[in-house]
Amino acid sequence: MPARTVRRAVRRGLSPTMVRLVTAIFVLQLLSSALVIVFLRGQMLDVVRIDRERQVTDVRDDLLAAYYDGGREELAEYISARRGSAADPAVFVALIGKGAPVLSNLVRVPDIPVSTKPQHVAVRRGPDQPPSEGVALVGQLPDGERLVVGVVSLAERRINLAFASTVELTIAVAVLMALLSAVVVGFVISRRTHLIAETAAELASGNFGARVPIEGTGDGFDHLRQQVNLMAERIGELVGQLSAVSGALAHDLRSPVTRLSAAIDLALARAEEPRAIEALQAARADADALRTMLENALEISLIEGGAVEDRRRPLDLAAVAEDLVELYDPLAEQSEVRLEARLEPVTAPADRELVSRALANLIDNALKYGGNAVVVSTRAVPDADGMTWAEITVEDNGPGIAPTDRARVVERFVRLDDARTRAGGGLGLAMVSAVARLHGGSFVLGDPVVDGPSGGKGLMATLRLPC
Repeated sequence: MPARTVRRAVRRGLSPTMVRLVTAIFVLQLLSSALVIVFLRGQMLDVVRIDRERQVTDVRDDLLAAYYDGGREELAEYISARRGSAADPAVFVALIGKGAPVLSNLVRVPDIPVSTKPQHVAVRRGPDQPPSEGVALVGQLPDGERLVVGVVSLAERRINLAFASTVELTIAVAVLMALLSAVVVGFVISRRTHLIAETAAELASGNFGARVPIEGTGDGFDHLRQQVNLMAERIGELVGQLSAVSGALAHDLRSPVTRLSAAIDLALARAEEPRAIEALQAARADADALRTMLENALEISLIEGGAVEDRRRPLDLAAVAEDLVELYDPLAEQSEVRLEARLEPVTAPADRELVSRALANLIDNALKYGGNAVVVSTRAVPDADGMTWAEITVEDNGPGIAPTDRARVVERFVRLDDARTRAGGGLGLAMVSAVARLHGGSFVLGDPVVDGPSGGKGLMATLRLPC
């Protein structure tokens, strides 16, 4: 994979699809972190709740033991003196029923019914203290009095305070880690998919030797890379076979056409009647045109089939354009066409012969169909991805080509109705397009700019090559 392709893929960064994937990963990781925090808090509160209920039961059992040992007096003394397990500051006790109530860590007895299981209550433990949450167990003694035993939720408050103080830090760390991992995963996926897409683009441009590097990871991406490479090999074989057949056909037809031209020349040498000479000259012109069409078709097949040797070297496109403008200037004067060059220095790795042929075809088309003014220009143009492209533009002020026909005219043997009265085989623009694809560039037919050399009328043909 060329380094330029890798740099382009890296510069593209995350596509909208990758952004959505990164966002989804980020949200899922954030939600999973929040669920873990909530689960841990719930587990800790469950442990505290079970321990608290066990503590309430233990205190109640101690109080009942004191009651059965010494009666109500012993129980009241046990509560008032906060002996044994009742000495815990979190424990509150109340004995109510006969006589004055006996309270410990309470200012008012909570109104709850007798039950065998601890109940949630709100109790006030001091005159100046706010109500506290807790659990209480209410039992009835044999003499009819009620014994209230409970524990305030000090541990739960401490847990909630601890979670409240650490949840911001936990969420911040979770957000940072989730965002970092999501960006890394998204970038890796984006880079791999872009490399595969760049290889597909190379294949589409006619470089059937392009392959996706196999990393040997054994994952889905590696399997996709292997299948893309197998597909590229198969496409290369099929295109090679097709090019071989078309090339062989064009090559085999050249010999009969050459013999036909020789026979026509021989007939011309022996003909004396003016009408016969005129007919033979027309036949010779058609034979020459046919031979040119076969040669161009064979060359396009070689270019698109990748059979042309890679002769790309740093090429001064402005110098090439200047040479061709000088070459066509006499023909332009003869045709009463003003041929002008507006060249900016630009260099690109290109095959000089192929680029010259392509530009010659563009100038020739402009002189034939482009009105009375043709401008050839070169310039370097950056794109949104940070790439720099070399553009060779041939602009004319002729009738132009309708937007609906521009995609067709770059195909082989396609000629518009207004061009059928002139010599040609419909291969000139097809060859330009093939040369563009061979170089990893593009060939675009468009409208001239309003303030351009032709005043917005005619046709602007642009050959774009990567620098």
